[in-house]
Amino acid sequence: MKELGSISRTQFEREVLPAYEPVVLRGVAAHWPLVQQGRAGLEPCLRYLMGFDQGKPVDALLAKPEPVRAFGYRPELDGFNFMHDKRPLATLFEQLWRYSHFPDPPSLAVQSVAVAEALPGLAQANELALLDAALAPPRIWIGNRATVPAHFDDSHNVACVAAGRRRFTLLPPQCAPLLYMGPPDHAPTQAPMSVVRDLYQADPASFPLVQQALEQAQVAELEPGDAIYIPPLWFHQVEALAPQLNILMNYWWRPAPAPGRKDDLHLPAMRLSMLAFRHLPAAERQAWLALFAHYVFGAEAEALAHIPESQRHLFGRIDAGTEAKLRKELADFLKV
Repeated sequence: MKELGSISRTQFEREVLPAYEPVVLRGVAAHWPLVQQGRAGLEPCLRYLMGFDQGKPVDALLAKPEPVRAFGYRPELDGFNFMHDKRPLATLFEQLWRYSHFPDPPSLAVQSVAVAEALPGLAQANELALLDAALAPPRIWIGNRATVPAHFDDSHNVACVAAGRRRFTLLPPQCAPLLYMGPPDHAPTQAPMSVVRDLYQADPASFPLVQQALEQAQVAELEPGDAIYIPPLWFHQVEALAPQLNILMNYWWRPAPAPGRKDDLHLPAMRLSMLAFRHLPAAERQAWLALFAHYVFGAEAEALAHIPESQRHLFGRIDAGTEAKLRKELADFLKV
């Protein structure tokens, strides 16, 4: 995986983002006070975080200690192997401290908590110069040793390790057929996820294609102060490796397509398309695939030269008012 050290916001926007490749950003958060406290150990780090805590309950996951320490599907795929809870951070921090004395504790993780809501002031004390804080408000992940199975997000992502160590295994979107993905409407999180809890411990008899996926993987281990850029739709398995405490701050964002427009239709459109097309005969699905390739993913530049720019409608630029009208038409149609 490509690695960069010192990098400016301009370089990041001009060189990293357009390449659509994952990049390790070594040391970009090394100056954070949170990183310094993370290096000092579990107790100093948790005390530092408690200085920002407002007592608001947050989402947490708890799973039994198992050989594969991952938050994912149960073997039968009829549910998930963890308990979901909502408790104040102080309670969860005390639980992490107790678990640090266990030889093989349960996996506990505070998942994707909005920093501004749960720990106001923490983001301002630990700023990431690469990103506009208004565009990409940070979220925090806190826990002991555990794995999040391979999944994808539809947003850009910069993830910064503040305490512990994490291993990121990234695979391009083309690996989807090799990863044994679960249904997008029945996943452990909002992100579509593989049923394989750990790619490195996959049973070759049950999941023979995983090895082909791993041959295309890009892997990086991050220490406190390091970050990684994950492009939208790249699969990533994330392993929190330190036995007692791992902390990550991440930043998700999508560029606004135009003033007043939302950029939130990607995953809903995929689900709606599955509902519309998967029941059709194979030949007809292939025909729709060809039309999608033209209407949705092609038909640019010279392919549209026969239509005046002012008359391109959905082929062209859509303003906020037109989008609102089209959304309403689709919503009304789906109500029938």
